[in-house]
Amino acid sequence: MSDQQEVGPTNAPAYAARTIGQIRLHGAWRHELAHHCPKSRLFWLTRGTTLITAEFHPIMATGSKILFIPASMLLSLELPTQLQGHVAYFPILADLELPQTSLCLTPSSAGAQVELTGLIERMARLEDEDTPSARRMKRGFGLLLSAMLERETLISNQRDRDATHRLRTQIKKPSKSAQLRSRFAALLAQGFNAQLGVSDYAARLDVTPTHLTRICREITGRTALALINEVLMAEARRRLVDTDDSAAKIARDLGYSSPAYFTRAFGQETGTTPTGYREQKKGQWHSTRHR
Repeated sequence: MSDQQEVGPTNAPAYAARTIGQIRLHGAWRHELAHHCPKSRLFWLTRGTTLITAEFHPIMATGSKILFIPASMLLSLELPTQLQGHVAYFPILADLELPQTSLCLTPSSAGAQVELTGLIERMARLEDEDTPSARRMKRGFGLLLSAMLERETLISNQRDRDATHRLRTQIKKPSKSAQLRSRFAALLAQGFNAQLGVSDYAARLDVTPTHLTRICREITGRTALALINEVLMAEARRRLVDTDDSAAKIARDLGYSSPAYFTRAFGQETGTTPTGYREQKKGQWHSTRHR
């Protein structure tokens, strides 16, 4: 796997680190829309309050929090201006022994907070280096961060059962509604197909479209159709900014019946055409990258 792939957060280098400010500048929509990332992510949130939605399960995080999201899990994360911290990206490697579930933990100590900040900042300083030694150093920082995450999880599990000390995005005995939510999110993360509607997903989940929409509305406040469209539009935006694929190719790959239909759907969501969006966002990306 190449250690220096092309730019945005969803195409971040195999090991990479950003500040929350940087990912906000490079496109808050990348994280605020429901999406999946092919790399695992560790968010180290040091200040502020945010709403995290992992697999359509909402968690309000305030203050210092360690948030871990496995690769390809659907996530949306609000990025208000007061939110501060870092995010580290990890490749899919067995020796990292990363968790298979999402986690939201309170750091065990002030020392742990200092360690986390130091490791991520040192990884970030190697961002533009692509030498054998830099790759080894980034891998070393990745291993240290994964070990820290394991340690913090063990400490959290050993604490008393006070819920203020332990926030998890999955529970031991999830309700049927929670199970349906997770299965629906997993289906959406498997691929992108505008031809699939609520009835198609409901059939795969062995429920009625009405039931699926009701559960989505109860948990997220939004309909199943709105969530399907959000995931599609997040991927469309990403490909318009991060690739040189034509709008026609993106429309075809995402399952739209025609480029015209894709353009119309995209315009309803963003207020502009795919071409106009690409020109605007790529201009913003290059300007912020060189600040």
